[in-house]
Formats: sequence, structure tokens, C-alpha cells
Amino acid sequence: MANTPAKGAKDTQETTSPTDELSQLREIIFGQTNREIRADLANLEAKVSDNFSKLNNQLDKQFNDMKKLIDSQIAELSSRLDSANDGHANVQSQLQSTTDKLKSELEIAETAAKNDNDALEAHVVKELDALDTLFSQRHKELLERLQQVTSELSETKTDRKTLANLLSTMATNLTSDH
Repeated sequence: MANTPAKGAKDTQETTSPTDELSQLREIIFGQTNREIRADLANLEAKVSDNFSKLNNQLDKQFNDMKKLIDSQIAELSSRLDSANDGHANVQSQLQSTTDKLKSELEIAETAAKNDNDALEAHVVKELDALDTLFSQRHKELLERLQQVTSELSETKTDRKTLANLLSTMATNLTSDH
């Protein structure tokens, strides 16, 4: 009877041991790939964020330049208006024309900036979808390969040295793929 509890404990270790080994096998096979994919996604997010920042800075600069241009042209027209009392109607007409033109240019620039932002966002979404699809496909392939290897290991009852060699070979192959 004293042997029965020890044997039961041994059976429990044997039933959890393949699960632990499978978890370790998954970590060996998929761990590096998952970390690399997450790192790639983080890099992509950083690049996208950097591109958005650059675009915002560029737009701010363009708007500031346009504002300076508007301010300088308004100042020039104002001085003309003060100095030329007899051409008041003509100067007023030029001022309005310039203001309308600049407003039109500003609206065009705002529309172009919005279109650029929308296009960049669509491109980023497309790239993220493509990465997601690629990640899902590779994940599925790796799971299928893991299932195949697990099945082969279960069928052939490979010893630990053979299993270690197989895992080492698979890890080397995965590393060389990247």
C-alpha cells in the first residue's frame, strides 16, 4: 500500500510532464518568432508615429509660412492704403483679392493635408492588415508543423536525445529563416 501513493504521484508527474514539455517546445519553436513579430510591430508603430509627427511638423511649418506670407502681404497692402489716399478704392480691391486668394490657397492646403493624412492612415491600415495576415498565416503554419512534430513524436516514442536534436534543428531552421 505504501507503493500505491508513490506510484499515483509518479503517474501525475508523467501526465503533466508531456504538457510541460509541449509548453517548452512551443516556447522554443514559437517564442523567438513571436517576440520578433511583436518587435516588428512595435517598430512599425514607432515608424508610423514618427511619420505622423514629421507630417504634423511639416504642416505646422507650412501653415506658419503661409501665415507669415499673409501677414506680410496684409502689412504691405495696409501701408499702401495709408500712403495712397486717392487710390483707396483700388487698394481696397487689391487687398480683398489677395485675402481671397490666400484664403483659397489656405483651404486648398488644408484639404491637401487632410487628404495626405487620410492616405497615410489608409496605407498604415493596409500595412497593418498585411502584417496581421502574414502573422496569422505563419502562426497557423507553425502550429500545423508543431502538431505534425507532436504526432510524430507520439507515434515513434522518440527518446529525449532525439527530441533535443530535433528541437535544436528546428530552432536553427527558424533562426536561419529570419
